[in-house]
Amino acid sequence: MNPLRSFAEHVEWLEELKTVEEEWWLKPIANGKWSMGEIVSHFVSWDLFVIHHRVPYFLEHQAFPEDVAEAEKMNQDASRYAKSGVSKSQLLEEAIRTRNRLVQQVEIIPEDWWIHPFKYKTKTMTFASYIEGLVQHDKHHQDQIILFLKKSANHA
Repeated sequence: MNPLRSFAEHVEWLEELKTVEEEWWLKPIANGKWSMGEIVSHFVSWDLFVIHHRVPYFLEHQAFPEDVAEAEKMNQDASRYAKSGVSKSQLLEEAIRTRNRLVQQVEIIPEDWWIHPFKYKTKTMTFASYIEGLVQHDKHHQDQIILFLKKSANHA
């Protein structure tokens, strides 16, 4: 499957979350796990990170700067934001708007650049493989939420 198409389809899935009952929005999806709201906020944080700290470097054929992402802090901030009183609809709109913005940026990258190898730390990768990793990350969290919603429906 086309990684860019999968990346863009994430927006459709976020749209579907608008129908989720409010009572489930901030409930942890499993013991010790985040809630749907926290996961959606996590998507926003990482999409913004890619917009500001990955795509511009790739477009300039520059190596990604090391240690820009403090993943744990970004994740904690995302969790805090989801529980800050932001509404489900506002957070989903932010996630949709941010992903659409990222997709627009990624779509302008010439096709032959997608397979051009570049180095990051000790890895060599392509932009296509980088985006595919993001798609897998999305899918991991989507699968968690889908399972949670199925279990919740069975207990309702």
